[in-house]
Amino acid sequence: MALLSGSHSGQASRTGRTCLKVCGIVEPTELDALSEHQVDLVGLWLAVPGGPHDLPVDRWRALAQRAAGTAEGPAPVLVTFTKDAEVLRSALESAPVHWVQLHGYPTPGFVRKVKALGSDVRVIKVLHVKGGECVEAPLIGSYEKAGADVFLFDVVTDDGRVGSTGQALDPAAVAPLLDKLTRPFLLAGGISADNRPEYEKLAAHPLFMGIDVDTNARGADGKIDAARVEAIRRAWRANQEERG
Repeated sequence: MALLSGSHSGQASRTGRTCLKVCGIVEPTELDALSEHQVDLVGLWLAVPGGPHDLPVDRWRALAQRAAGTAEGPAPVLVTFTKDAEVLRSALESAPVHWVQLHGYPTPGFVRKVKALGSDVRVIKVLHVKGGECVEAPLIGSYEKAGADVFLFDVVTDDGRVGSTGQALDPAAVAPLLDKLTRPFLLAGGISADNRPEYEKLAAHPLFMGIDVDTNARGADGKIDAARVEAIRRAWRANQEERG
């Protein structure tokens, strides 16, 4: 089964194209720009206390509805730190969103609760890499049994910050974990148009799904920059587009 289908037809590596997710959208104009550059998923923050791109519920709902209603546009992803399943239930019932990205350190039991919110709910569980090691490595199997659909490797800074830090993910810390996975994975953490070669081995893995970008997709004003998004897309899909 393709993880992305229908009008939002971004494809995982299984179907030949690197999935591109752009995170932290806060304005309709940013969302519209992504629709023009073959972005597959768009991250909309909800219940991320203190997060620079956290959205109040009404704005989150409006952006989610706009994304879901845009033909061939990116599918909306609810990105959250909450451990309250009822917060997620309310949000998912208010907008046509099927993807939930769980940041922070929720238990496998919470992943199971989120999956139970609906048969069409797809969970992206973030796996945090700090000091060259994955914090949740011992729980990967449990997260899979709980129903996680996709894993996302991201960086934890030395002072404990997680999500959209701009710090580069160390491919050497991720590579040993891949044989433990049976689910597709995304890469995040300083991903850019320039560092694609550093992740060649990871991108060649059969379970590689794509990338998640935030900091390097933004201009000097802090807003999503269409030219930067396009440069990232071209760099990470270059060989695929040449074949196509």
